Amino acid sequence: MMIKFTDFSYFLLLFLIVPVYYKVPDAKKWVFLLILSTLFNAGWSGKYLPVWLILVGICYVAGKYLGNQAYSKKQRKTLLVISIVICLLPLLFFKYLVPINNSMSPVSLNWLAPIGISYYTFLIIGYLTDVHRRYIKPENHLGYLALYLGFFPTLLAGPLERARQLIPQLRNPAAYQEENIKAGIYFIIWGLFKKIVLAARFADITNPVFDEPGKYTGISVTLAILLFSVQLYCDFSGYCDIAMGSARLLGIKLSKNFSNRYYFTPSRTESWTSWNITVTSWFRDYIFFNISKGVTNTKRLEFNRLLTFIITGLWHGPSWSFVIWGSLQWAYINFEMRTKQFWQKFYSSLGFTIGSQVHYVWRVVIRLLTGTLIMGWFRAAELSSGVKLYSSMFGFTSGATSLITPSFFLAIALFIIMDIFNYKMGEKEDIASYLLKKPTIRRRLSMLLLVQLVLIFGRITVANFYYIQF
Repeated sequence: MMIKFTDFSYFLLLFLIVPVYYKVPDAKKWVFLLILSTLFNAGWSGKYLPVWLILVGICYVAGKYLGNQAYSKKQRKTLLVISIVICLLPLLFFKYLVPINNSMSPVSLNWLAPIGISYYTFLIIGYLTDVHRRYIKPENHLGYLALYLGFFPTLLAGPLERARQLIPQLRNPAAYQEENIKAGIYFIIWGLFKKIVLAARFADITNPVFDEPGKYTGISVTLAILLFSVQLYCDFSGYCDIAMGSARLLGIKLSKNFSNRYYFTPSRTESWTSWNITVTSWFRDYIFFNISKGVTNTKRLEFNRLLTFIITGLWHGPSWSFVIWGSLQWAYINFEMRTKQFWQKFYSSLGFTIGSQVHYVWRVVIRLLTGTLIMGWFRAAELSSGVKLYSSMFGFTSGATSLITPSFFLAIALFIIMDIFNYKMGEKEDIASYLLKKPTIRRRLSMLLLVQLVLIFGRITVANFYYIQF
């Protein structure tokens, strides 16, 4: 049975397992978590659980060999390549070896893909590469490695933790601390507010537009794409907050995966490095750096960066729209890098003080508006849908229906509440570290407000987290 992060059954499960976890002897805590994570994996992937088990075994054996100093550098490199190819085969089969139509989109076997296979495959590649690079030693304990590759809060959609960050915490479990329990609760409530209040309400507003863009005005379609960016942020970062809260209840700290005010970043470059940080940094470290080792030619580096962005797009699915999305991300960022000095001079000539608040706001507005040329392709997921969407956006096939309704204004008001919290936090804090520093009365009032918003405006049943499909 699939247990969703937004289901009451999931929180009941946490309520039951957390006290038991702290009663289990430290030497056996990994066993308890591994059993729990395996059952959680089985609930989502069912008969495909053996795929995960086989990959865990391959990862363990390959890691031991890669860490063996008796092998030459060439032998270890060959073994690394063979191991990665073998571990990639299930992902390529389940996610990409499917009948495709002319738009290069999956049409029939997408449902076969085991949930989380992208994430634990990436974990395996990162782990084996780090062992090969001698950043870490191979894990000698099969149980700890299996738990790292299947830890239930991160299994479905991350954060994509590095082995050197998570395995030591699994090996040396933290003692019970009241602060961890409080932090976990704060994360979970914050994540629920983002997901079942904000993401769900924005989805209600934008989904009809994406389903039939020809019925809406060009401005409404543009606004829908802008709102989708916020919706996706609330959805995915909400998942990560619940994952971080679940792990923190067990004394385990996960990596921050989003900048707090990602949606107001002033450039596409900063936007990219602020989004799904553990995954975008994975593509940088294990794709771009690998193919760019020893490369100094600027043109070649630009091409390697383009290739990395295209691979990032294709990771989301075998569709031309994702290729376009990745290519446009590269084009936008490359353009920013090449013209940075020009734009500083340009804004100065217009009377802007570089770095001022007005300059910052103007850059945010430009980034948001030009970003609509990118995010629509991501949401469309198929080439034909993207063409229809942009035809309506530019007024070629637009209708007369407006997106601006009372529901729109309510969603914006709720978004402002989230943004106030994010603004107060800054970029160095998360909801837990921010609230734990505040007086007790302020913490309680903040939580009371968020709980009330979840109870009043939250959707009891909502669609699954968006990024689980990838």
